[in-house]
Parts: sequence; C-alpha cells; structure tokens
Amino acid sequence: MKDFYYILGTDTNCSSIEIKEAYRKLSKKFHPDLNQNDKYFESRFREIQEAYEVLNDPFKRKQYDAALNKFKTGQNAHTSASEKYKATPSISNRTRMAIDIIFTIILILITCIFGDYVIKAMNAPDHSKAKQITEVITPEPIIKTKHHKKKHGLNTQIVDAIPKQISPTKPAKSDTTKIQQLQAARVETKPVKIIAVNNGFLYTTMVKANVTGIVNMREQDNLSSEIVTSIPNYSQVDVLEKGDRYYKVRYNSNTGYVPKWTLQVK
Repeated sequence: MKDFYYILGTDTNCSSIEIKEAYRKLSKKFHPDLNQNDKYFESRFREIQEAYEVLNDPFKRKQYDAALNKFKTGQNAHTSASEKYKATPSISNRTRMAIDIIFTIILILITCIFGDYVIKAMNAPDHSKAKQITEVITPEPIIKTKHHKKKHGLNTQIVDAIPKQISPTKPAKSDTTKIQQLQAARVETKPVKIIAVNNGFLYTTMVKANVTGIVNMREQDNLSSEIVTSIPNYSQVDVLEKGDRYYKVRYNSNTGYVPKWTLQVK
C-alpha cells in the first residue's frame, strides 16, 4: 500500500494547508514540462498528483487513514511474530551448537596433549646405547654311522654334542654408525701438562673435556650464564682466578668461567 504522506513529504497529522504547500513544491520540481522524455519524473509526478487528490479531499483522506492504519497494524504484527520466531532457536540448532562446542574442546585437548608430548620428546636426554647383537646357536648332536662287523646292517651311535662356534652377527647398518660415532667421540685420557706461572695469571694448563670434546666458557660462574666460546680438548688456557666450582680462565683473548673439574688443579 502506498504511503501518500511519505510521497508528499508530510506527516500524518499535517493540515490541508501543509498538504497544498507540499504539492505545490513537488509538482513544480517534477513537472514533465520541465523534464521532458524522463520516465522517472513522469512516474513521480503521477504519484504526487494521486497523493494530493486523496489527501486534499477530507472524505477520501478519512477513508485512506483508516486503511493505512489497518495496514500498518497488520504489518507490525507480522514483523513481531517473525522476530519472535527468529529469536527462539530450534532444537536442531541448539543440538548443533552443543556438538560444535564439544568438538572444539576435544580438538583443543588433543592439540595440548600432542604439544606436551613433542616438548618432552625434544627435551628428553638420549640414553640410547649401541648394543652388539649376537646369535646363540644351540648345539646339535652329531650322529655317526658305523658298520657292524657281524651284521651287514648299519648301526647308528649318538656321540657327544659338539657345540658350534658362536660368532656374533654383524650389527645393523644404523647400529654400526652409532658405534662408530661413539668410538669417535670417546676421548682418551691424556696427561695434563702444567706450565710454570707467568705474569698476569696464576698458571697455564690444558682443559680436559668429556665425550663432547669441548668445554664451554661462560660469562658467569653458573650453567645458566651465556656461552662466550667453546674450548677444544687439550687446549692451553691461562688460569686467572680459582673458585669452589668454577675457575676464571683466559683463552684466545676471551675471558670467562669453566668448571673446576675440566682443569688440572695446582
């Protein structure tokens, strides 16, 4: 249903004078003579005339107002019902939302468990050692056949079982590689040579590394301190200060702390 008040740009409680004034302005603006061959202006002008004819007549306006109010009331009722229906979710929607929430929680738990497993696996120390695989062969009895002097038949005699020589099987390729790496990393102990005391430091000696082959020099006397440099095994260092657990040393113009057990104590 067309809203004639909206077409004329007036309110529903406007007076007849206001209706005439609005019609005068709009008809002048949208008159076809001023805008020839323009379909929009022609259509708009016809709507303005139709609205003015209805609202300018008191009897027609009264009937139109009643019809317009009835139309708006029905439209508002339909809108309220639609909004109420939309606001109340159906059972299927609630079930779907619950399933989505449960699935999300399960996915988060799986992700947390997997992440914790990966972190532990990365931080776990490597205690694996290469083992030599040997094969034990069960001794088998040897059956020796002899000819009997009196009879032409064959007589069998079971002699003592002679165990076969047990030989270790060759380790797998991957195990051989690990054994070679461990053998290469194994450090043989060598005598540490202490050099006489010199000016500026206590004495000069050599470092003794573990299986890693290096000794880490740190900025402070604790394991959490940052590493200044790595000292290869049997390298000579100058001992500057002694401590309970760490000694302050100098190596290649770098100064830092190394564990006490890595040096020959004088």
